[in-house]
Amino acid sequence: MALWHVLADLERGGLVVRQGPELGSAVDDLRLACGAVVEELEFCGGRLHYKLVTGSGPSTGWVTTTLRGKDLIVKTDEHCVAQRCEEKASTQPAACAGEGVSIDRLQGDSASAADSEQLLGEKRITDEENEAFCKYEEKFGQTRDGSEGGFNRISFSWYTPKLSNEAPNVGLQVAAQAAALAAKKKVTPALRMQDAEGDDVTLCARCFLPLGDVAYEGRQKATFVHAECMAHVLCQEAQEVEDQRLQEQRETKLQSRLEHCIGWASEKIPQNGSIAERLGCNLAPQALCCLVLDEAARTVRIAATHEPAASVNLEYLLLALRVRRHESREPLFSLDPVDAQNIEKSPQKKRFEPEWLSGTSVGDVMFQADYFLKELAMGEYTMPVVGMPSVFDLSEIQNSDKTWAGREWFVVKKAEVRMAEDKTLIPFVKMGVEAREQVMGKTGMEDAPITGANHPLKRFADAFTRCYDLIAERKSVVFHLRELAKASVMAKYLVDSKTKIDQSWYDVADQLISTTTPDPHPEIPQLWNMRGNQRIQLKDGKLIDSETGMQSNVHAIYGGVQFGLDRFELAQRSSLPGFQMQQSGLSPVESMQMQSMQLGPSGRPMFMPQRFQLSQRGEMPQGVDLNLDQFSLSSADKFAGQLPACGISLDSAEAQVTLGRVFLEKLKQRSYTILDNDKRDLLCGVFNPSMCDRTSDADAFIPPDPSLQYIQKIRSLVQEEKSWLERRKATFCSKSFVVGNAGAEFPRSWTSRFQIADSQERAAAMNSALVKLPVDDSFQDFFVSEILPSAAPEFNKATEDGVLFRIYKFGNIEVRTVTEVGEPEKVVAAFSVRLPAFDFKVGLKCPETFENEALIKVSIYTEAIETRDSKPLERIRYYVVLETDAGNFVVTEKQADGSISWLVNSKNLQVRNSLAKLVLAREIQDKQLTVSKVRGLTVSHSLRKPATFVDQKRYMRAVVQMVEGKTQGKAYPHQGPRRDFSRLARMGLMQAK
Repeated sequence: MALWHVLADLERGGLVVRQGPELGSAVDDLRLACGAVVEELEFCGGRLHYKLVTGSGPSTGWVTTTLRGKDLIVKTDEHCVAQRCEEKASTQPAACAGEGVSIDRLQGDSASAADSEQLLGEKRITDEENEAFCKYEEKFGQTRDGSEGGFNRISFSWYTPKLSNEAPNVGLQVAAQAAALAAKKKVTPALRMQDAEGDDVTLCARCFLPLGDVAYEGRQKATFVHAECMAHVLCQEAQEVEDQRLQEQRETKLQSRLEHCIGWASEKIPQNGSIAERLGCNLAPQALCCLVLDEAARTVRIAATHEPAASVNLEYLLLALRVRRHESREPLFSLDPVDAQNIEKSPQKKRFEPEWLSGTSVGDVMFQADYFLKELAMGEYTMPVVGMPSVFDLSEIQNSDKTWAGREWFVVKKAEVRMAEDKTLIPFVKMGVEAREQVMGKTGMEDAPITGANHPLKRFADAFTRCYDLIAERKSVVFHLRELAKASVMAKYLVDSKTKIDQSWYDVADQLISTTTPDPHPEIPQLWNMRGNQRIQLKDGKLIDSETGMQSNVHAIYGGVQFGLDRFELAQRSSLPGFQMQQSGLSPVESMQMQSMQLGPSGRPMFMPQRFQLSQRGEMPQGVDLNLDQFSLSSADKFAGQLPACGISLDSAEAQVTLGRVFLEKLKQRSYTILDNDKRDLLCGVFNPSMCDRTSDADAFIPPDPSLQYIQKIRSLVQEEKSWLERRKATFCSKSFVVGNAGAEFPRSWTSRFQIADSQERAAAMNSALVKLPVDDSFQDFFVSEILPSAAPEFNKATEDGVLFRIYKFGNIEVRTVTEVGEPEKVVAAFSVRLPAFDFKVGLKCPETFENEALIKVSIYTEAIETRDSKPLERIRYYVVLETDAGNFVVTEKQADGSISWLVNSKNLQVRNSLAKLVLAREIQDKQLTVSKVRGLTVSHSLRKPATFVDQKRYMRAVVQMVEGKTQGKAYPHQGPRRDFSRLARMGLMQAK
């Protein structure tokens, strides 16, 4: 067997283990420890699927073997493993005396607590770390820049409908009934039987109602079904085929990702410690660092910090400085089609400016972030924000079948460099996403003249921009793109302000580039997505041609990362706040107006980097290209004297604290010293494991900015998510919730793309007959302890935030439950499923000449009724619908008491017909047959005793005989079903027999 030995750095806590080969797959809670030995199960694309032999860590999983030329895990052999184990045993003779050391023996041994702690690279939280984290807690949600706090969103929470808690204390009775029904074996009725007259009655294999003159062969041998039931079968089979196709599609895309190294991983995050060491500074490997300005000497020095807002990644900064120094711009990345004339099949090429960024950490984070944005837009991943739809979802909601191409890219919306009281430079950025639809022009793909506000791509970009900070806190690649933007802002400030930079900084940047391996995959396959859809039409009890197809609304989305910092003047103009105002001759009011001016993108869209104009706040850009060097967006001393000191001396013990590791440990244990329950709940909501992968960054994790302004924005977005959950629970607990068509409150994937025409009306009519049952604590306890362990849900779906919604059915009792993350399953609603009841006495007024109107069509329907009669046929009822040449409708049937009903233009006829099964439909050839002639039958067929199934059948037969002018035979309407296979054969649904 092939064995591997883990060489991971102890400071990183061991190797990150994922549950699948994809870099974006779920991360295991534990890490594979340094020194562990594993057995190779599979090796693919630099990823190892292993089984743990000895050491600490998950028993199995996937790990990365190399990172930037450094071996994280290497092949070894059993002899070397045994030798290392013997060396360890020699230091612990008491534990191993008299025993030979072998791999098999080691598999059963457990390491001591101290060894386990050392192997895992986990350290006990020290007093210094606890003290540093307490300071962070104190700053959490506080105003620290002298600005006004404003209103707190908690005081004005979003409206959320409250669920009714009214429930009589009869829960045990209902729960006991559900338990009895769950234990009761389901009995399938016979599909052929005889009525009291000896006529054969053939039942549908799905709904167990009588068949008519047209039926379809069921999937089981010698069975038949109605057209409506056959439509349901076809939808289910189409969904199964679609699921299989999507699974194959996912496997193909997974192989492509592995082959082209697509996917972000925490191992790719650059360490500050190694770069700081090259610059002559002593810093913990993943400690936060900042830049402190010496105004007199116009130089900067590196300092440690526990302020996330002030932190900069040194490797990002050095590379951005090199770009700024040599190219006079910021890093740029774009993902463009190789062949713009054939965008559907053309691969996409990576374009970096400058080109040497390819293969560097800066180039990688830009590519991975951009590709993640495209995949998210195409619906490849679960959305990182509750209620946020993908571009594909938005296209489906708009029922748009238009094929279009577009581009979207990351941009910096706002940039500033602030200064704390200890002269620490604090880069501040607001990021977002821009989008443009593209059309084919003379020279290739170019921006369309107008991209409407309701365009799916534009709506997605706006939603992403609005939630950018929350997405960044949850998705590591988006967070580090923002960190790169901060580093680029800092680099521009240092160059534009002519700050003296030590040559060693540029030397280290050159070393990083010289040791970088060029990107082995400059071109990647086209990102694509397809979804099937089908809508089956029914007419007169027969299947007609269905609308079936594969939907691929979005062929391509291009774009990239364009910070566009040239439109921001970041250099410090003067050291005195009032000096510039006096020199320019502006009044204080005019000076304030100048400070309020904001930079915005011009209205002229371009394929290359965008141009920008200056516009007053509230003005729409006019597309004018201005020289921006004369404007100052901010000065570095703008907040001087207001922001507290941020820097920490590199010689202090505080500088060696890895704040991110302590934060994650506290978050995992939910053990805080100062934070109140509201702030604890906020952090749990932000770092929801179902939507967040940033917690796998381990020691490289950077806590969120604790400032009031930032926390208020995050809290507002999380509060909206809670509102979404409450609305979803309210809808799920109501009768309006329909399986397969959940509605706009739930993820789009909950709405089936394979449906029958008018199926929504049928489902709504069925749900209207649901009777809500009381649910109290006794019901909850009994259901969870006695029924739930052995019950299987008929509906089981999860939302983006990991909340599970389930529906259990026990006979005519339906129980709905909700399971929130970290909480037990809870019953939220229970219903008694009953058949819809119709008011047979309500009709619309018809004209006086109605009795003389000619009949043009007759239809016979059958439906199930609720009765205590145990005979299967007595649970079935027929009714007749007559249509006149004036567009009026008559419903006539024999009631249970023997009387004949005659209802004209019933208000709920369409709903009733949608729930029943059509067994016969005939066009009436006799143009002289009027309503009055048929109505004469009501007198002769009225009974003064309860009507049986046979009595109903006789009345139906008499009506049909009159309208057709001939005798149908004794057995009608129970003739053997005529197999209408020819139409299905034409539709390609089955072979004719």
